[in-house]
Amino acid sequence: MIARLPYRLTGAQMRTLEEIRADLHSGRRMQRLVQGDVGSGKTIVAFLAMIECAKNGYQAAMMAPTEVLARQHAGNLEQFCGEMGIEFPVVLLTGSVKGQERKKVYARLAAEGPALILG
Repeated sequence: MIARLPYRLTGAQMRTLEEIRADLHSGRRMQRLVQGDVGSGKTIVAFLAMIECAKNGYQAAMMAPTEVLARQHAGNLEQFCGEMGIEFPVVLLTGSVKGQERKKVYARLAAEGPALILG
């Protein structure tokens, strides 16, 4: 996937991704916060890590600070996966998803295997 990107990842992005991969393959539970300036490439690093999780049979979630940004990330991730030929479901779960719709999202996540979740 990295080779198919329309740009090259920076050294910092590659180091961060390698650290995440090492954690993912360590056999221990991982929670990671990726910090950086606006435009530093945090989102692509997160997307690549999430896809790696899904390729290994897991669900991965990324939290955004606002619902607007979560929706934007979900749309971008769907587009990115489509362009890369990746067919994992992208699920949006935010505070405005209530009642029966929320129950449906939870049931979908419980029933499906790998998924990419934005919230």
